Amino acid sequence: MTNDTPTHANLSAFPTHSVQSKQKYTLALRWTIILVPITLIAIGVFTRFFIHPTAFDTFSPNSIHEWKTWTKSLTDWSLHERHKPTESSLWPAIVPDTNALPVIKRSTPSATPAPTVPINPTLPTPFPQPYDTTLSPNFSTTSCYNFFLNMTQTDALRSCRPFSLLLSRSQAFIQDQNNITATNIDIWGTCNTDLSSSQCDLNMAWFTSTLRSSCATDLSNQNAMALGALIGLQAFDLMRQAACSVDPVANAYCYVEAVASSDASSYYFYQLPLGQALPQITSGACNSCTKSLMAMYSAALSSANATSLTGLQATYGDAATKLNDVCGSPYAQTSTVASSSAPPNIDLTSVGGTWAVLLAVGVLSTSMSS
Repeated sequence: MTNDTPTHANLSAFPTHSVQSKQKYTLALRWTIILVPITLIAIGVFTRFFIHPTAFDTFSPNSIHEWKTWTKSLTDWSLHERHKPTESSLWPAIVPDTNALPVIKRSTPSATPAPTVPINPTLPTPFPQPYDTTLSPNFSTTSCYNFFLNMTQTDALRSCRPFSLLLSRSQAFIQDQNNITATNIDIWGTCNTDLSSSQCDLNMAWFTSTLRSSCATDLSNQNAMALGALIGLQAFDLMRQAACSVDPVANAYCYVEAVASSDASSYYFYQLPLGQALPQITSGACNSCTKSLMAMYSAALSSANATSLTGLQATYGDAATKLNDVCGSPYAQTSTVASSSAPPNIDLTSVGGTWAVLLAVGVLSTSMSS
């Protein structure tokens, strides 16, 4: 009788893949246990280095790369003072000049109170317009000069009667301030235009864009005419609101009250969006109109359009401090607005942690697939 029972086991008949896989898995696990902590430590060290203020300073165009100072600074983890923006980092640079303030033309100091807001008055013909004197050819480029010639003659600008440009660039508008009634009618005309305020906003935005391209060289050269026009066009909407603000008690335009007053302190606040620094003021500025105006400015600097209000950004802080010194701290918000040129807020620690996890998973996957 034949015995079919095998006398010894045939090892080749048993699969060896499971044994080899188990060995690879064990080896991968060992390497993972070793490499993952090392990777996390390396990521932590590099992350800590790159978030150090000195590391950021290394890439600053104004930094001085001195090895001894640099290495010593890396060991200092105390709080660092925020770098102040330099004038060269701002474009266009705003250099307030109190000597360039428009001449205040007003009635005599004994003038009667400002008249009330008129009702459908007869407007002067022609209505005061910006750049109403002979345009000086003091430009670096012909394209910029031609832009001003065309802009000042087009209805798209004239019909909007921009208070921001009238205040700084209209001889007729300033002369009208000898007569408070004429000034009252002029302000009514700037607030009540045939074109809607939204259409005028679009017009000013178009002029701003065209000025930037046509006068790029002049802006770069700090041409006063080009810079003043750019600031005025960008402040159009804000300064229209400022001019049209009404004192609810007197039912008079706040601006007209400032012109009629024997004290010029309140008047100067209307020039802040144009980059004109506030001179010394008196308690004559301590009134509801000035307080409301500064609240309007503060809100504008916190809005999405704050980056275009370069003139106001340059003057508001100092003006708020002076006003609060004279009238008391509740009069104006003194908090500053973050610069639009600030770098994005990126959490480098979180980025480093994410890369550590991804790298660790990559190490584990590579080891297991080996």
